[in-house]
Amino acid sequence: MPARARTKSVLALAVAAMVGCLVIATARSEAPSTTPAPAPSGIAGVGDVPFDHTIHAGKYGIPCLDCHAFADKSPVAGIPSGRKCMGCHKFVDKEKPAVQTLAAHVEAGEPLRWQRVFSVPDFVYFSHRMHVRANVACAECHGDVGAMKTVVQGHPFTMGRCMGCHKERNATHDCLGCHK
Repeated sequence: MPARARTKSVLALAVAAMVGCLVIATARSEAPSTTPAPAPSGIAGVGDVPFDHTIHAGKYGIPCLDCHAFADKSPVAGIPSGRKCMGCHKFVDKEKPAVQTLAAHVEAGEPLRWQRVFSVPDFVYFSHRMHVRANVACAECHGDVGAMKTVVQGHPFTMGRCMGCHKERNATHDCLGCHK
């Protein structure tokens, strides 16, 4: 195949790929997240130990990055270990049943299990690190978690919502920026 014909074929494939991305973007722009949020349970962070963000993030104003320490260093925000929690709770509220349960898990060397609330589909690459470094406030995507007794996904994580934010911030619109 001559070079000119090969170049036209490559360009045609590139245009078809871009059109495909636009079609997918349009179709998904208002589609709900494919990952259902767990049913509210009365206390945020339901798992092995009850956790209330209204106390930690709300009343005491503990910054998100104090507990979700990996958010500015990696794609995932991470959750604190029981040992991290016990850093304060060996002194604070240690008589409360939830803190005693926490202490028992830590003493036994058992990791804490939490019910996941926020997620994106597997075909989406999302990096907390990039968003933290771009000064995107956690509440812009997660809502005012410090005011939530039960943490829920208040806004759907849709392509349209993400693209709207990317347009406002002049961030990438390249399909491969988020889709791997």
